[in-house]
Amino acid sequence: MLLFLIGCAPDPGIEAPPAPVEQEELPYNGSLERQGDRDVLYLWGTRAEIGYAEGALTCDRVGPLFKAYLLEHLVGEYTDFTYELARAFVLGSTTFDARDLEELDGYWQGANEYCTDEQLTIESELIADSPHRLVWEDLLFANAVADFGCSSFTVWGDASATGEMVHGRNFDWAIDPAGTFVADHMLKVYDSTDEGARFVSVMVPAMQGCVTCVTDESLVLTMHNVSGLTPDETIGISPRMLSARAALAATSGADDPVGAAETVLEGRRQLVGNNLHLAMPVARGDGIGGVVLEVDGAGSSPDGQVTVRRAGEDAQETRTDVTLAANHYAKRRSDLGDDDSNGRIATLAAFIDEAPVAAGDGRGMLDSVKNGYDGVTAHSIVFDAATSELQLYVAPGFDVPAPEAEPVIFDLNDVFGRLAELSGD
Repeated sequence: MLLFLIGCAPDPGIEAPPAPVEQEELPYNGSLERQGDRDVLYLWGTRAEIGYAEGALTCDRVGPLFKAYLLEHLVGEYTDFTYELARAFVLGSTTFDARDLEELDGYWQGANEYCTDEQLTIESELIADSPHRLVWEDLLFANAVADFGCSSFTVWGDASATGEMVHGRNFDWAIDPAGTFVADHMLKVYDSTDEGARFVSVMVPAMQGCVTCVTDESLVLTMHNVSGLTPDETIGISPRMLSARAALAATSGADDPVGAAETVLEGRRQLVGNNLHLAMPVARGDGIGGVVLEVDGAGSSPDGQVTVRRAGEDAQETRTDVTLAANHYAKRRSDLGDDDSNGRIATLAAFIDEAPVAAGDGRGMLDSVKNGYDGVTAHSIVFDAATSELQLYVAPGFDVPAPEAEPVIFDLNDVFGRLAELSGD
């Protein structure tokens, strides 16, 4: 396995990073590097090539991550089912898009070629055939399970210190006591030729959808769990992390990015509710910097599966230069669950109404609404479309929320430039 470590620091006396590795030297379309305390995984090519490279470069992490996080923490602590029953239920109701399967199959091939049986075997009292050698269905299960809290804001116009879009988000959910979920958090950088999209994703190895993603066109999509409307169907469900990725990829080059994302989401059947916060540079949004796509599986509702909530349509924040999202709908239906997500919307609105928001204010705002309901904030981001700067905060442990960590700062122009060097574009 090739591992390229690049240290980034502002000190001009520090030796420059090594020259880019030529594509022909790589046995796969990927490179694993490091910035600050965070891994950066560069991936390019077709969906199958991207999956294969990620499998080759990260397969040694999948066993510990699967055991500590998915099996013993999420299934063991948050359900009453055995793992075998949970997996059978989830996969029995899920239908993966053929294009998503190409990448997942590529991952599985790469993992099996570059890791040993021992590396892909786990032992746990929570699995019937322990010691258990991971199988294809385990990878599918990991990509079909997602139930996250979260809070986010987007400001632009008079609500922004620069007038341009600033987006901040907390990703709140359970963190295993071993800390594998946060330790394995990385910035994945994609040039997906099949999707015609380049984007970064904050996530762990083997999970290939979007919960926090930013494109090279500075569009941001972040996911939030919601108690949605009752779905029309409970089978043929598209995994929502992968649905979110497809929606974001569809915005690349689109004249109407909101409409492009909405069309994709209408075509992918959902089981549970989501607030997908889509932020964009003001020029791309024709004067707006963000919307919230309120999504669930009730395709028979008047709006279909997707209700587009625009600025000014939230009774808690009626400004036309702000969109806020947490764990409740504000337009699609307003009488489901907690209508303020534990006060988080009111808290964010108060910050924004006090003064125009700069990117430097984002951390304090996110700290004020950290930890959602019962989860700890696993990661947080602040993205400034005016500078293409991404601040990434990752929880340093299972009981310390992300906004209390020191950030790794990424200039996404440099990140995508590095991707072009590696891919030969």
